[in-house]
Amino acid sequence: MTTSEFWQDLRWGEQHHSKFLTQYKDQWVAIMDKKIIASGINLAKVKSDAQRKTGKDQIPVLFIDCGEHIYGQR
Repeated sequence: MTTSEFWQDLRWGEQHHSKFLTQYKDQWVAIMDKKIIASGINLAKVKSDAQRKTGKDQIPVLFIDCGEHIYGQR
């Protein structure tokens, strides 16, 4: 995966964030060739699954946050 392809896939994921909410709510997703190739709640597992499937070390990963989380509140 070239640097250009990495950023293209990352932007594609960001552009489709709202579409992914129904299936991947509050999950990590790994993207390659504008497709989700791995997903789950454990970031390390998503990364290792994606690397195992592709043989690549650098794969874009996004968190599909539903927006319901409140950070920093006590």
